[in-house]
Amino acid sequence: MKKRNTTKKSKQFDELEVYRHLRTNIEYSSVDTKVQIVNVTSSNPGEGKTTTSSNLAIVSANQFSKVLLVDCDMRKPQIHKKFNISNRFGLSNVLAQDDMNIPDTYFQKFKDKKGDGVLYVLPAGIKVPNPLELLSSDKFKEFLAYMRQRFDFIILDCPPILSVSDAIPVSCVCDGTIFVVSAQDTDKKMARTALTQLQRNGAHVIGSVLSKADRTVESYYNYY
Repeated sequence: MKKRNTTKKSKQFDELEVYRHLRTNIEYSSVDTKVQIVNVTSSNPGEGKTTTSSNLAIVSANQFSKVLLVDCDMRKPQIHKKFNISNRFGLSNVLAQDDMNIPDTYFQKFKDKKGDGVLYVLPAGIKVPNPLELLSSDKFKEFLAYMRQRFDFIILDCPPILSVSDAIPVSCVCDGTIFVVSAQDTDKKMARTALTQLQRNGAHVIGSVLSKADRTVESYYNYY
């Protein structure tokens, strides 16, 4: 949420406008059920899921009062690098506790002058030997239930589907899953395999985001 210089203003506007449109699509993706928690994943690393999660969280904080971004990739966390914050305390620490009494120091807060909302960021935390077990646990479900009460909108950045299985249990307890596909890197067969795994395990895939698209060829409104 740092202020950009004026030479990048028009480019930044275009990028954020894409994520505003994405946020709106998520909001209206379900008529009967409120989409409060979404997770973002992809087939393989490097396809843009963390960038999508981060930017979606930033623009959402301009609409909602309290937005939470959680790094659920406890094997190769990236969110703390994106926001230049410490990864000393985070999700793994929370899930290791006996209760859901989460200290404020676990969250890093970001406030944009343009809006009234606040973005809370919870990094992955210390490395653990059993990420899949933690994300499949009742403790993680309890964590999400508690976060529902505290935040208006929650985004979970998950590991890629074909690298590890960690995103599968997370997808199954969220209101919707966003699947990121890279125009430059994603293989069609791999994307199809990853989507099949998600759907077979009960994930509610509400849409896909096409990242790394050539905007000199297409309008940025065709980004997703």
